[in-house]
Amino acid sequence: NDTPQLLEVKDGLIKGLAERGYVENKNIKIDFKSAQGNFGTAQQIARQFVGENPAVIVSITTPASQAVVAASKDIPIVFTTVTDPLRAKIITSFKHPGGNVTGVSDLVPTERQIDVVKEIVPKLQTLGLLYDPSLDNSRFKTIESTAMGLNNVAAAAQNLVGKVDAIFVPNDTTVYAAFEAVVKVAQDTKTPLFTAERRSVERGAIATVGFDFGDMGKLTAGYVVRVLKGEKPGDIDAMYMKDDPSSLSLYVNSASAAKMGVTVPQSVLSRAAHVF
Repeated sequence: NDTPQLLEVKDGLIKGLAERGYVENKNIKIDFKSAQGNFGTAQQIARQFVGENPAVIVSITTPASQAVVAASKDIPIVFTTVTDPLRAKIITSFKHPGGNVTGVSDLVPTERQIDVVKEIVPKLQTLGLLYDPSLDNSRFKTIESTAMGLNNVAAAAQNLVGKVDAIFVPNDTTVYAAFEAVVKVAQDTKTPLFTAERRSVERGAIATVGFDFGDMGKLTAGYVVRVLKGEKPGDIDAMYMKDDPSSLSLYVNSASAAKMGVTVPQSVLSRAAHVF
């Protein structure tokens, strides 16, 4: 799905290339195609791109990257916004990944995000997860509610109401695509809602520690330029965006928090890069 954060990555990528002297329709041709969240379509696009033999293919999201990696073992590939490229079998190591693939992971610093939830909801004992991330469950109980497809997101959120002290949405494009429905449930039922992604704080979650996806696109552009200048992807270390110390900021939506019956502590507001 062309969620706002994925379009931000694309725009950041184009800006980052231009800043390094590669200007679209001047000295570089960029062919952008969206699979609209459909893996079969992603596979078709991947095969089409491979047939055109471009200088480099940039894949945004895990399914798109898996489709492209399966389609070519020799065309240079730079992935971005892939949470766990090792588990997804996109690369076999971050250091000198080998082969024709490298890129940037958007694995979020979940521990830091949960610390912010605890600071804002100090009585947190049970956390509802709309999706199943690898969380350290020892400090509180978690209840999962899976949203199978866009039409089930609101019901999955409603399913957690009354059972949890707060809801946390990890990086999940399905839930983000229907996020306003989740915000409505949270506000209507006074259930504090948190997220792993900055954009959704703007859309109504209370807070997160997260990335600017435009910056992720610019970081990805640096990889693309290195490949265009002749480096092999397999010789370029892949990276976690969170390891770039300047990449993480605290985002807070105090207006939406108030509608969920939550007062954000001043200690949190004073550290926030952006308060919506």
